[in-house]
Amino acid sequence: MAPRILPVTISNLLDSVPGRIAKPLEEWISKKGSVKGVTAASASILGKNYRKQVDVVMTDWHTGPELLISTKRMDSSYGNNAANRVEESYGDAKNLRLRHPMAALGFVFGLRSDILQSAPDVAEWLMDLLAKLGREDDAYHATCLVLIEYGADAAVPEDDGTDTEDRLAAAGIDSDEEDEPSEEELELSAVEQEEIEHVLANLPAVAIRRDATPENLAPERFLAAMVSRVLDVTPVNMHSEARARRKDAIDLPA
Repeated sequence: MAPRILPVTISNLLDSVPGRIAKPLEEWISKKGSVKGVTAASASILGKNYRKQVDVVMTDWHTGPELLISTKRMDSSYGNNAANRVEESYGDAKNLRLRHPMAALGFVFGLRSDILQSAPDVAEWLMDLLAKLGREDDAYHATCLVLIEYGADAAVPEDDGTDTEDRLAAAGIDSDEEDEPSEEELELSAVEQEEIEHVLANLPAVAIRRDATPENLAPERFLAAMVSRVLDVTPVNMHSEARARRKDAIDLPA
C-alpha cells in the first residue's frame, strides 16, 4: 500500500480535519504514492557519516528517531555471503547509533532454513555473531533471526552477495535523476490488478522455523526489547497506550 512512509503530522491532520476534506485528501495521497517532501516509499535516516535506509522507523519532529529497525536476508551462497552481511550490519549500526544514541536500534535477519542442512557450521557461526551484535555497547539494542522454510519452487533468485540497496540514492545522491511517474503511470490496469491477485492467491507455503531459532534471537524477545527501550528512555506521560498494553501483558496469569 502506498505510501509506505507517512509522517505522523500528516496522519494527525487527516484525523482532525472534517471527513469531507479528509477522505479526498487521503485518497489523493494514496493514489499519488509519493509526494516530494511529504510521503515516500522508503525511509532514509542520517547517521554519523552517511544516510542509511531503514525498514521500520518511528520518529517525529519533537522527539527525533525513537525506533530504527534494519533488515537483511540471505537465501543461498551462505559461505560466501554470511561474513559480508554481518560486517555491513555492524557498520550500519555504528553509523546510526552514534548520531541517535537514544533511539531503539534493532536488526532483523531473514535466513532460509536449508542452511541448517547445507551449511550447519556456517549457521551456528552466523547465529553466534547475530547474538553478539545485540550485546555490543555501540551496535544494536537487540537482534532477531527469522528462519524461513520454503521449497525450491519458492526460492528467490540466487543471491550473489551484491548489496541490492542503492546506497548513493539512500545518501541523497541521485546519479540518474528521473521525473516522477504521472498518476496515469501509477494506476494499475484491470489486467495487471487481476494478475497480482492471482499471484497472491497462489503463493507457495512458507513456514517460520521457531523450533530451530535460538531463544536470544527469537522474534518475541526482540519485539519486547524494542518496546522496552523506547519506553524506558521517554517520559512516563509519553506512549501511554503502549505502557498500558505492556502492563496488561505482564499482569496476565501464566
